[in-house]
Amino acid sequence: MDSNIIILIVMATIGLSIAFLYIFKPKHRRVAAVVARVFIGLVFVFSGFVKSVDPLGFQYKMTDYLSAFGLDWMIPATLFFAILVNLAEFLIGFVLIFGVRVKLFSWGALLFMVFFTPLTLYLAIKNPVHDCGCFGDAWILTNWQTFYKNLIFLSMAIIVFSYRFRYWERMIPNWIKNTIVVVGVCIGLGIQTYAVMYDAIIDFRPWKIGNHISDLVVPKAEKSDIFLVYKNKVTGKTEEYTSKTLPWEDEARMAQIEFVEQRKVIIEPYKEAPVHDFVIADNEGNNYTDQLITNPQYHFLLISYDLSKSNRGSFHLMNSFAKGCAADNVSFSFITGSSPKEVNELIKEIKPVFDIYNADPVALKTIIRSNPGLLLLKDGYVVDKWPYRRFPTYSEFKSNIKRYDDKLVKWKADNNSK
Repeated sequence: MDSNIIILIVMATIGLSIAFLYIFKPKHRRVAAVVARVFIGLVFVFSGFVKSVDPLGFQYKMTDYLSAFGLDWMIPATLFFAILVNLAEFLIGFVLIFGVRVKLFSWGALLFMVFFTPLTLYLAIKNPVHDCGCFGDAWILTNWQTFYKNLIFLSMAIIVFSYRFRYWERMIPNWIKNTIVVVGVCIGLGIQTYAVMYDAIIDFRPWKIGNHISDLVVPKAEKSDIFLVYKNKVTGKTEEYTSKTLPWEDEARMAQIEFVEQRKVIIEPYKEAPVHDFVIADNEGNNYTDQLITNPQYHFLLISYDLSKSNRGSFHLMNSFAKGCAADNVSFSFITGSSPKEVNELIKEIKPVFDIYNADPVALKTIIRSNPGLLLLKDGYVVDKWPYRRFPTYSEFKSNIKRYDDKLVKWKADNNSK
């Protein structure tokens, strides 16, 4: 059974139990209300946190929403709204867990659920966006699963709201209540500020450090044995050969047999890559994905999904970095989602010493949020990654090779044990 369904069943069981106690067991109503408050608080904190660690990811999801609903004019403000929604969701959950300012924040929880529950029902029916992004990249739900989840939390929000005047918080001093709210705001804003300036604090994406990314973006070729079937002209019997056993150099023997057919025995079928829409190509359309991802040596990929929105000064720094790579025969490549015109403008500006490739800008955004960002790979593993504000020097890379080697040994051992 799908793990998402199991989790939803557990949540539904908890939700129904709380609702049953609250409605039909008046003696246990206080307990049910407290459990509902903590339950929905934890969910709000989790949902707000996993999106706060990567607000740009939620911004991209919000952009998908606005495009699907024909509200493109709002797209320039998506980052502001993404940060605001993440902060509100995290703060509501954070404060509810501590059980302070419940009168105010129970309104927030209820309004959140009243707004998003009908919205997710519409998404489930019309499916304009395949993933609601409710839990960022940490937990991917289908639209119908999201709607069912929201029904559970809507019931919890209603319970918390209906009981909001009777929670025991009068004995808590106001300064403590206010401190809890301020701490929640600082945590929510601090996490997002760091993530916007650098990169996601916790990476839930396929390209996180330590992942064997080649398993995800490079398809596995078919493995098979090819048999050549020949008919013996003298005996009339068929004989099977492989390319190695066929007697090519024996002219007399070859004259006695004639080709009939080729037989293939598949050992391992061709397997499409899970991330099958990721393709790295040169300006002539030649596919370099396998070559650049599975390189057995250390190699760098500089990523910029959009040159017009990138930090231009970083490219001069990386051009010097690439010269150091070239001196040690370390591969360095640049991948962008920008147009040939923008790429040519960059070439004229910095006169790059590295090769330039193209990829879908949406796919590049999933690699690293920073624009540009730098990746270090080896043997298909993501060894390290840096946002442009923390680009290393080439000497720093060389000083860390031993540490990278040790990490690779561990990652490969872990991967082989799976």
